[in-house]
Amino acid sequence: AISSIYRVWLSVVAVLMVQFARTISMALTMSVFMMKPVNRYITPAVALAVPNEYQKWIPVVLVWVVKSIAISIAWFIQTLQSAVTSAMYGGHIMADALLHICVKRGWTLGGWITDDLDKTYADEIIMYIFAALGILFQFMMQFDMPFPFSLILWPVELFEYYLKWIITYRN
Repeated sequence: AISSIYRVWLSVVAVLMVQFARTISMALTMSVFMMKPVNRYITPAVALAVPNEYQKWIPVVLVWVVKSIAISIAWFIQTLQSAVTSAMYGGHIMADALLHICVKRGWTLGGWITDDLDKTYADEIIMYIFAALGILFQFMMQFDMPFPFSLILWPVELFEYYLKWIITYRN
């Protein structure tokens, strides 16, 4: 049983490492793009303010600053992508469950809902409404867990931080 748990753990870490590699690749691409204006406009201004003995460190520091900013932007984009994906999937689940309840109870809503859910557009409309509400909720919560759940699920959040640490620093 422990070997099976270990294999599942390795599978999860492998999948997350691939996702992490995509995010870092996006960040590095953005940093290369951002370095041209930094070298043109910011490096000369910083060079005027830095003493001569530290001039050699200006490019090194600016590259690290730009990469840090790019990584922050890439993680935010990844957060947005995950939020939209989960909101759409949750909207689909909610719409499907709601329509099955309506069919089971015989509610047709003026003919909008039929016994054959493949012949109605109500599921798509409801799904997009729920997905939009899910995305809006994520934005309002700033992609964080709401208060009562954050207290209850703090061990899960701690495990999530541990996973991020494993993937980031144990390569």
